[in-house]
Amino acid sequence: MHSITLSTIFKSTDSSYIIQIKDAKRSVREFEGGQLLIDQFDKVKCAFLRLSGGLNIELLVHSPYQLQEIKSGGYLGTPLTKNKPYFWIPDLPQNRRINIDNCILSEQLAPVCSLRWDAYNSLSFQICSSENFVTDGIIWQFDEDYFNNEINSLLPIENQGYFLWGSHGCINKPADLYRHLINGAVYDLRYSWPHNKKCFSENEAHALYTVFSGLEKKTGKSIYRYFQQQLVLSLIQRQADDGGWYHGMWTDSTECHYRLHTSGVHLLMDEFQRTGCPQVKASLQKAVAFLSKTTDQLDCGIWFLHDSLELSEQAMNSGPFKWIANKTLGKNLSNMLVLNTHLDTTIAISRYGRITGDKQYQDLVISALNSTRAVLGLNSADWLYKPLFWAIGLTMLPTEQASKLSFSVRAIKRFAAGYLIKKLPDIKASYPRLVMPNGYIDRELSLRTWAIDYQTINLMDLARHAYAFPDAFDECILDKAMAFTQNSGLIKRYRDLSPDKRYSVGFWSEALYYRCLAKPDMKYRQWLAEAILECHDLKFGISPSLLGANGEAVAFNQQVSEPLALNSELLMANLSHGKHVELLLVNTSDQSVTVSWMSGQDPALTWSNSQGCQVINGELIINSRNWLIGVNQ
Repeated sequence: MHSITLSTIFKSTDSSYIIQIKDAKRSVREFEGGQLLIDQFDKVKCAFLRLSGGLNIELLVHSPYQLQEIKSGGYLGTPLTKNKPYFWIPDLPQNRRINIDNCILSEQLAPVCSLRWDAYNSLSFQICSSENFVTDGIIWQFDEDYFNNEINSLLPIENQGYFLWGSHGCINKPADLYRHLINGAVYDLRYSWPHNKKCFSENEAHALYTVFSGLEKKTGKSIYRYFQQQLVLSLIQRQADDGGWYHGMWTDSTECHYRLHTSGVHLLMDEFQRTGCPQVKASLQKAVAFLSKTTDQLDCGIWFLHDSLELSEQAMNSGPFKWIANKTLGKNLSNMLVLNTHLDTTIAISRYGRITGDKQYQDLVISALNSTRAVLGLNSADWLYKPLFWAIGLTMLPTEQASKLSFSVRAIKRFAAGYLIKKLPDIKASYPRLVMPNGYIDRELSLRTWAIDYQTINLMDLARHAYAFPDAFDECILDKAMAFTQNSGLIKRYRDLSPDKRYSVGFWSEALYYRCLAKPDMKYRQWLAEAILECHDLKFGISPSLLGANGEAVAFNQQVSEPLALNSELLMANLSHGKHVELLLVNTSDQSVTVSWMSGQDPALTWSNSQGCQVINGELIINSRNWLIGVNQ
């Protein structure tokens, strides 16, 4: 049995190695039977402890403490004597079964085998493990002032819920970070298909970093800055020598998913843009150099691949998907021509050059823009695709609307669902295109799959691309696709899908956020307000960028923080950047709400309601399930 005294965990100085970034460091100590990671921020520390399977832990506490559950999540240890630190346990110890690559195969709460006090107010409790599991624990240490200001009370904005780009889950309180940040590394919340294992995810890390950046700016709490730094340390620690992050979701060969890797690049760029930290820059340079090689040469320019399986036919055949070999636009047979990852990677590498001044990838970006324009411009066989996607479009109607179709049209809908969608990959192989006549945009060219949930992901990435590269492609494609998504009933259709496919409205909110930044059209604000309500109703939380602290959309020195509304019924989208201040306030309740501000209303803002009428009096009242928008002059 391992006996550990709580007070000595944070005094360990015998580290195997140290990862240092500006204002934070991680010390890693390997010992027989386990590992101890300590993240340090000024006088505040956080420890991750992992013990090998079959080794029970006895935790000793030699001073009297009161343990209580708190709103931030987990348990607070309050000392009953002076000059002792406070402890926060955001998650109880877990027993986890992991594979050789540290993917999580199963997990369960570690049972407490015994608990005892002695006459000197010392407490010890024994946590039981088993032979095939590791045992993970996490604990924070801080002083009284920090506890009172940061942990023990929450503003409404801190527990309103935030959508995650990776797992499509929702975090509702600070401790929820540690459902993802496990033993110092960030995992997807899901057990991934087809091998049913939790894998690493930089996509999840990036969403969490963006949320905590916004909450730091909104609340002024330093705990959210520490969370961000933990995420940065975790990425740097897990980065391979070649600069990549590897995942192994689809195979047991630890393939790299470049979409996730690119999110890691964005996270490091957010941090570097803020701090200029040389250690972050070094990791970023390695990550971008790795990403720049994940390409296929088309006749029209380079194409950034979706994952490392696309590097060869043999690797593709080792994956879980059926696919069609073709050489459209001169691509390699194994390139599936996945749109969203190509767009994301192009944005990331261009952004890297802009914020670091490193221009070595400039020609690569120009080539990628050329291939994007060509692929989006594929418009073969309109005579075929127009009736085909009229029929397939019927399958995208909400159930309530579809039930009102005539018998003959319902028969066409059934035929489209049961036959035409299955034949679509073969049709695309003969007549290649991704942008369809009705406004639908397919995810890729060559996989035998169908995923209407990816429509909004494609729109998010196209909206980001249009924002990063104005006029780089025909934006009528984007405008038509967004109008189709809003007006066809597709957003409501997502409600009828299985629970794991309803997440699409979260990405729809992200697409609308970028469109609002780029365009003054009030329709995008209206659609965004409706999307926020839809996300709320489905309990996904609001999208991370709506906090106004996504470094890709708005550089750190251009981000704007406005007064907080204290009403728990209200959700806010911060559309501000630089000198332009714009706030969208949405009332999620069934009653009218009078806005209550934490530090007073911004007098520079002019408020209008959803009908476009200016609010003249000083008190802001938002009708049930409605919204107001405030803009500076």
